[in-house]
Amino acid sequence: MAVAVSVLAGCAQLAPEQDDGSRLLQAILPPESLGRQLALSQEVVGEFQDQTQSLRVEVEITPKRLAMVGLTHMGVPVFSLEQDADGIEVEALGAATLPFNPKHILSDFQIAFWPATVLEGKLQSLGLGFQEVATGDSRKVLGESGEVLVQVTYLDRASSTGDIIINHFDHPYRLYIKTIEASGSW
Repeated sequence: MAVAVSVLAGCAQLAPEQDDGSRLLQAILPPESLGRQLALSQEVVGEFQDQTQSLRVEVEITPKRLAMVGLTHMGVPVFSLEQDADGIEVEALGAATLPFNPKHILSDFQIAFWPATVLEGKLQSLGLGFQEVATGDSRKVLGESGEVLVQVTYLDRASSTGDIIINHFDHPYRLYIKTIEASGSW
């Protein structure tokens, strides 16, 4: 199971004491800020250094709760993450600890799917910038000096099953996200 998420682990890996201080983790928004209900089944392929691995992620969002479960492609649960009014709870399933923090997956998910106006306000409150191309084909999270920290590219924004590429330049890694099944509005 650890092998199946090793790239995702590398992608989101920071020393534990640094995880809580990440401004992108501080920018995580509550479920109701999405403004709609949404359920997705996605394949997430991560590239970190010279490694590539994939993970299936199931997501369900209501105004009161966000639930995310990471699974191997054989269906073995790797982690669960639940966010509600009381905060975020993460559980490693089948392992004592995870080699990565699933909150980073949540952060990337929100950068890709949350409304631009909601993201921009939260990121600006933390000293970060946000840009979205007028056509909606890409968006960027910018550092204090205007450097690109994260770039999201939507390969087919018109489709709810369009592929998404998330490039992190702050901790260099790339995620390819393919939505396999979706219910709710894009």
